[in-house]
Amino acid sequence: MYEELETSRLFDARDSLYKRERRSPLNILLNVVIVFFLVILILELSFNALFTGIYVIDRSMTPTLTGAKSAGSAGGEFIYIDKLAKPDYGDIVVVYRETENGERGNIIKRVVAFGGDTVELVNGVLKVNGEVVDESYLDPYYNSPYVEYNTFGEHTVEEGCMFLLGDNRNASNDSRQNGDYPVENLVGVVPAWSMNLKSFTTGFYTFFNFTLWGK
Repeated sequence: MYEELETSRLFDARDSLYKRERRSPLNILLNVVIVFFLVILILELSFNALFTGIYVIDRSMTPTLTGAKSAGSAGGEFIYIDKLAKPDYGDIVVVYRETENGERGNIIKRVVAFGGDTVELVNGVLKVNGEVVDESYLDPYYNSPYVEYNTFGEHTVEEGCMFLLGDNRNASNDSRQNGDYPVENLVGVVPAWSMNLKSFTTGFYTFFNFTLWGK
């Protein structure tokens, strides 16, 4: 009886080894492909939980973000925003606001002040809490000292709010016209890596949405 059990185990082990040796390279490749796509899916789901992409069509952030001529045409820039990041001074952010007809619309601007800060514009020169802010990201062409609303009297930002300005100060519809924006209206913050990769992400987006699909 003992010999029969040992013989059975020997045959089972030999059959198992034989099956492993006969495993097709195609099956191995299939398993690798499945694992690869599962990893890609997990990474994509994780990325989408943290970031979302937006196509900038507004020109109020020129020259930092060029925008497009219209919503259905190429020429804008595609960037990602961090949905969980907290805004800081100088950050580019996306916030939402209610339009006149009650619809919700997103806008992209730069944070220059927070609740309790005083803000002032004098011929295009920004002062926060009485100190001149270095805005090297601005192009003087888009920040003319002769445009009327590039001079803005001292204003104290409401608590829990942000004061937002577009980099195209000559043509931006921002806190100068609309007042302070609640921090709770924040959609996301544009991270530095997104700005660094905007040429790549814009080219990719433009190819698929305007060239390939002809939108």
